[in-house]
Amino acid sequence: MANPDVICIGNIVVDAVGVYVDTIPEEGALALFDRVEMHLGGCANNTAIALAKLGFSVGLAAKVGADGLGDYCAKVHAASGVDTRGLVRSASDSTSFSFIMVPRGGNRRILHTLGANATLGPGDIDTGLFTGAKWVGLHGLALVPKLEGENLASVLKAAHAAGAQTVGDLAINDRFTRADWERMLGPCYAHFDILFPSEIEAIAMTGQTEPRAMCETLRGRGVKIAGVKLGEKGCAVLSDEGYFEIPAYRVNCVDTLGAGDAFIAGMIAGMMRGLAPSAAARLGNAVSAHCVQAVGASTGIRPLAEILEFQEFRACKDAKAQRKEE
Repeated sequence: MANPDVICIGNIVVDAVGVYVDTIPEEGALALFDRVEMHLGGCANNTAIALAKLGFSVGLAAKVGADGLGDYCAKVHAASGVDTRGLVRSASDSTSFSFIMVPRGGNRRILHTLGANATLGPGDIDTGLFTGAKWVGLHGLALVPKLEGENLASVLKAAHAAGAQTVGDLAINDRFTRADWERMLGPCYAHFDILFPSEIEAIAMTGQTEPRAMCETLRGRGVKIAGVKLGEKGCAVLSDEGYFEIPAYRVNCVDTLGAGDAFIAGMIAGMMRGLAPSAAARLGNAVSAHCVQAVGASTGIRPLAEILEFQEFRACKDAKAQRKEE
């Protein structure tokens, strides 16, 4: 059996999504919300499922418990077409779990337990899956504490040794200082072909406050394609092609859960198609725009052909509006 074109490594989480949670009750009090939905989440999982829905061959290397929630993970992956030969089942760890509170404005709150993600390390990753892969992604970094520093660098080096390119995507950890990010990523920057933190993460990592300065700092550390996800403002990316700030697509936002992971999936998809980094980032914005229009981390992702049609339609619409202004 051939290995997938993309291997996503990192956290996997079972998400219970509460819709809509506009107020948090005080201790001993009760508050009602409309409904709860079960979804599979975690940055590595979200990116893998998004890539599968876009039509790419993708595998997941992650760790879950030998429990009912772990069974749920395996069932969802079987239905989504994600290769799970790299999924480790642990008898001593529970499957990671989050309760996600989605308010009507869409900007969610999360309560999370690391579970098996806390023990996922290099020894759990079958690097044989890298053979033949075009991209290896490390996702949810800061929520997989055994994958940092030299441990993380060893996985990135193994990916390059197998001929794959590497992409890194982080996860907000409010306790992380700049020194924590340096401990985690210091030995790794030069081994990332793409590193794309969020704006909050990039500020903490680089000490910079402007997107271009953030990207320049990351490039100065050895990252080949350095980017920053800017939320509703879009993204910024710096590479040999130059520096670009790319606006987000304006859509009806229902739930921001998984938006950053969808962006990374679109970025990888663009690079797989041979696009320049700026065009790949624009495709990332388009995939993210579909993600936020539905509840759940990957529910709104559509096949790549539909995403491309969306981009073409928006480009034509923007061109017509510009001509009217002129």
